[in-house]
Amino acid sequence: MPYYLFQKKWFIAFSLVFLIFLQLIYGFIFPTSGRADTWQPISAYLPKFHGDTSDGFILGKVYPLVSKDYRLNSDSGDYLELAKNFNSEMFRGHIYINRPLYPFLISLASLPLRPFINISYGIIFALAILINFIAISLAVFLFFKLIREIFSLKVAWLSSVLLIFSPFTHSLLNQPIVEMLTALMVAVSCYCLYDYVKKPTPFKLAAYSLIIGVFLLGKMFYAVTFFFLLLAVYSRRFKEGAVFFALHLVPFILWYLWVTQVWHISYYVNEVQNWQMGVWLFDFFRGSWPSTAKILLSLIPNFMEALIYGFMLVPVILSLIGFRYMPMKSKNMLYFGSLFSVFSLGFIMNLYLYRHAFLLFPIIYPTAVLGVEKIAGSLKKYHRWLSPVFYAAMIGLMIFVSQIDIQRIFNYLKS
Repeated sequence: MPYYLFQKKWFIAFSLVFLIFLQLIYGFIFPTSGRADTWQPISAYLPKFHGDTSDGFILGKVYPLVSKDYRLNSDSGDYLELAKNFNSEMFRGHIYINRPLYPFLISLASLPLRPFINISYGIIFALAILINFIAISLAVFLFFKLIREIFSLKVAWLSSVLLIFSPFTHSLLNQPIVEMLTALMVAVSCYCLYDYVKKPTPFKLAAYSLIIGVFLLGKMFYAVTFFFLLLAVYSRRFKEGAVFFALHLVPFILWYLWVTQVWHISYYVNEVQNWQMGVWLFDFFRGSWPSTAKILLSLIPNFMEALIYGFMLVPVILSLIGFRYMPMKSKNMLYFGSLFSVFSLGFIMNLYLYRHAFLLFPIIYPTAVLGVEKIAGSLKKYHRWLSPVFYAAMIGLMIFVSQIDIQRIFNYLKS
């Protein structure tokens, strides 16, 4: 195939979307699911699927093609119920009252269909997977565009392929939960940052801050906030950092006011109220010192574990080699600032999830490819064939280990 095709926008878009579609199909045929006590088959976890004629028709056509090992994440039912009935009564006392964006998008996608068909759980499930597909497609395309502008076309292609065939995408693309939207939030945030730094304007600052704030209504991944504020302090752009912080909270404030003043519902954060995330900080000086010491001593090991397992080790090792060859002056700040931001979020939550650590993909995958390039280049002095063989072997290895049923090895999807 002529090389110039890989530079054409239509070919790039078609190729990336096609690869994502292959990953989606592969994920249903060869799924990776979590623990059997919390991840249930469709028939067991969502029996309402069998209560509607249209659902029965859909399942009759599609379900035989899905692996018998496919199970739904424990959060799926909550998201699907909110999407099917996006109203005040459904949100009253709901654990995801602080995460309205994902079910809202699914409900919004169902509006054109509502005059013609009954919107059942089966339809909502299909729309959720469609939203996932669109979200990861946009994330990959933005990621590709960003990496091509900063690094090179080759690094962009390989990094995007690694993202598509990552353990994160393989495990969660076929689940009606918010993770693909979170990946899109990270990609959008990175691109907004790059575009703003390239040519800063007050309009961009306001618009991008609000966009990021809206995405945070999907999932409170405030590592993005930490990273932006860290950059503002590092570059001494204190005023811009303050404006960003204030504006990116506006969507949350508006949603909070809508919930409490219009719907008259008590607003709470499930992660804090039921899981005590962040509460330990308030008891830092009041709690027993052995418990506090145990938490502090486990922070770095837990973060490293999440990072290693989140990427299946190999990309992390290659990234540590390749980050030194990032083509930018502030590479240390960007690289280690990203790591520190995710570490800080886990520190506050006292919880390091593998899928949270994976959201460092904008910095890990490109530098991993640079690491492969560096090692492959050094192998040329021994034998010319060693370089392409090593290159193909490393990329193939990273893809292969990401596509196996990793749940049989360790609990990648622990929650």
